[in-house]
Amino acid sequence: MNRIGIGKLKTSIVCFVLTLAFLLSSCSSEPLTLHGIEAQSPLSPEKTSLPTVGLLNPDAEVRGVWIATVGNINYPSRKGLSEKELKKELDDIIDKCCELGLNTVFFQVRPAADALYRSELFPTSEYLSGKQGEEADGGFDPLAYLIRIAHGEKINVHAWVNPLRVTYGSARYPKTEISALAKEHIARKNPDWVIPYADGKLYFDAGNPEVRAYIADGVREIVKNYAVDGVVFDDYFYPYPVSGATFDDSASFATYGKGELGDWRRENINSLVKGCYDAVKGVNSECLFGISPFGIWQNDDGKNNGSATAGLEAYESLYCDALAWAKGGYVDYISPQLYWRFDTRVAPYAGLSDWWNAALDGTGVKLLISHAAYMYDEWESPSGELSEQIEYSRGALCYRGSILYGFAALEKNSAGICDEISDVFSSEIIYSDSVTNYKDLILNGIADGMETGASSLTLKGESDPTVPLSIGGEGVNRDKDGGFELALSLALGENEIVFSYGNEKISFTVIRIE
Repeated sequence: MNRIGIGKLKTSIVCFVLTLAFLLSSCSSEPLTLHGIEAQSPLSPEKTSLPTVGLLNPDAEVRGVWIATVGNINYPSRKGLSEKELKKELDDIIDKCCELGLNTVFFQVRPAADALYRSELFPTSEYLSGKQGEEADGGFDPLAYLIRIAHGEKINVHAWVNPLRVTYGSARYPKTEISALAKEHIARKNPDWVIPYADGKLYFDAGNPEVRAYIADGVREIVKNYAVDGVVFDDYFYPYPVSGATFDDSASFATYGKGELGDWRRENINSLVKGCYDAVKGVNSECLFGISPFGIWQNDDGKNNGSATAGLEAYESLYCDALAWAKGGYVDYISPQLYWRFDTRVAPYAGLSDWWNAALDGTGVKLLISHAAYMYDEWESPSGELSEQIEYSRGALCYRGSILYGFAALEKNSAGICDEISDVFSSEIIYSDSVTNYKDLILNGIADGMETGASSLTLKGESDPTVPLSIGGEGVNRDKDGGFELALSLALGENEIVFSYGNEKISFTVIRIE
């Protein structure tokens, strides 16, 4: 499809609108509106609080892209750009989204306790002007401008917030001096709110209730002042562990803690997440709140119902319990970062996609999978990997879309990724909420009291997709029609297998003989 350059198009539209407003001003006292919204300057902080406009069918497949601003990864390309250059780079991002059929931008607005938007709580990001606390050229507001041009193309915008990272240093080049922060920074006013770590960064102390309340206030401020369609947190909660290092939150644990340290930390994150969910919904119940956690919740140890993986665990290492948020009802979507291939031995894509689908069954939480577009610059022969991943997951009961991380790969068309993405997103897909088929649970390949000499049992089943299903407390990976296939390990002797189907429990005894 031929498209007029977005910058020229917007200039033409603005000229037309202004001319029309002038011609009509003597005939009507009604304010000029665009798409039912009063026309406003994107640079007026008092006029950025617009209603979410419902640009997309809410059941449309999410086809998103992460735009990272920390370290000037994707935007802006460097510090200190002019207002014209800053706008042009956002125009180019939206042009690329239109070219590839993407419909949602997940834009990092708070990379490190700073802001790429107008805020009274966090200083302007150094990644704009070059110095934290100094406005961008012309007072430019990237979030307001992005919302305006994205919504003009019927593209949704989710404000991506890193909730707890205060500085972005490294072990080699640490940034842990509070005095280096902007004069008005909340951490300078409350130095006991932050903790330095061996990775060279400062972090807010999630164990401090005042910190959690402040983070929630920051989220509330965004939703109140901007027409964002959602707010999303990434995978950074407690810091990724550095070998031999300790995150010293002993002072807050002594003041507020109880029980085991890990449980207390997880509860701090649960409290933070719930507080932010409530803050979003308190302003706009239609605005979505989601989180993109590290892709492995827990590795299966035979007791915890984790995934068949052997990698870092978000539950134990980052103290984030995504299943608690889903089951607690204080996220709208989860977007696990499944940045591996189908054949990655320690974390195979298919197994993790299936696991997350099963884990979210019955929660009402949507599954949006984050994929590693950036790995098209590193994987050997990557062509086809991401399109196959998306096609594989589309049939899953809870799946509602995909988000690509690595915008630079899309800009460069690494390994032909753009053709691949355009093709897999070429046709609109609508995922309506599951409709009951009134089926009882149907199981094939199992009978009470059956005997077998096999070490495992494979069975197929059918179910009502609106009725939650689990086996032994673990979710079942079902398709959108409620169908499923299971492979169950059997111990020698009697094996009790219990299915929970809604409020009903169905038990089988299977005997494995030698």
